[in-house]
Amino acid sequence: DAPFFGYDRGTGTEVPTGTPGSITVMAVDNLPCELPRDASESFANDLYERVLPALLGDDPSGMIDRATIARDGALTGPYTYLAEYAGSNMSDALNDD
Repeated sequence: DAPFFGYDRGTGTEVPTGTPGSITVMAVDNLPCELPRDASESFANDLYERVLPALLGDDPSGMIDRATIARDGALTGPYTYLAEYAGSNMSDALNDD
């Protein structure tokens, strides 16, 4: 179950890593890279139907406000805890233009 293995180009078979004449293949399962097209289209449709109207001003539930981490160079209320995590230079970094 190692993330790498040897591959013999001549026989087309898996061989122990480091076998002379073989190539080493690194293969790690990564589901986000394997998302099918329909899942991507569904995600895009959800963004279009649910987020875009809120961004354009129709946001009665306050979704955009709740998701806004910083506004006008300052952390918003729910995210002020990040100031300590980011360090004392955070306000300087946010105010740099």
